[in-house]
Formats: sequence, C-alpha cells, structure tokens
Amino acid sequence: MERLLIDFSQVYGQNGTQRAARSVYSTYTDNSKQKETPSVSFEDMLSDSIKKVNSLQLEAEKKVRDLAIGDAEDISEVVLASSRADTALRLVMEIRNKFLDAYQALSRITG
Repeated sequence: MERLLIDFSQVYGQNGTQRAARSVYSTYTDNSKQKETPSVSFEDMLSDSIKKVNSLQLEAEKKVRDLAIGDAEDISEVVLASSRADTALRLVMEIRNKFLDAYQALSRITG
C-alpha cells in the first residue's frame, strides 16, 4: 500500500521572517502489513528460556566446584557466571509471578 506524505515546511530568511512555504511530496511503501507472524510459539520460547536458565545454573555450579577444588584460573569468571545465573533465575521468577497475577485476575473476572 502506497501512501502520500505531505510536509508543509516553512523556509525562513536570516532575520527570521518567513520567505516562502513549500510542499514536499514523497511516496513510500507501508511494510507494516507485510510482517509475518513469528514462527516460534510463546510456549517454545518460554521452554527455551527455562532451558537456558538451567544451563546457566549448571555452568555456575561447575565453576564454583572448580574454584573449591582449586581448578579455577580466575575468580572473576566464577563471580560472573554466578551473577548471570542469578539474574536469569530472577527474571524467570518475575515472569512466572506476572503470569500468576494475570491468571488470578482473569479467574476473578470470570469466576
């Protein structure tokens, strides 16, 4: 779908007075209707996110274990892995809490 844009710009002189008005015409194609629906379902996306959080937790546990037995080269890697896992887990918990709140609100409306 093509649309016509009209821009009524003002052209001013150096002293601030209006010298002339002009119209600028341009066409563009509206691609907003051509967007495809995502091929990944919300359930798949949520499941993948939980799997990623789990892998981050396992990686952090491994690094902490390596630090405890003396195999860790750099403690900052252990702290960073633990921080990533903690942040990801907190995000998933907040998403879960929001879903529970929405479910409870819907059940109050329909019940």
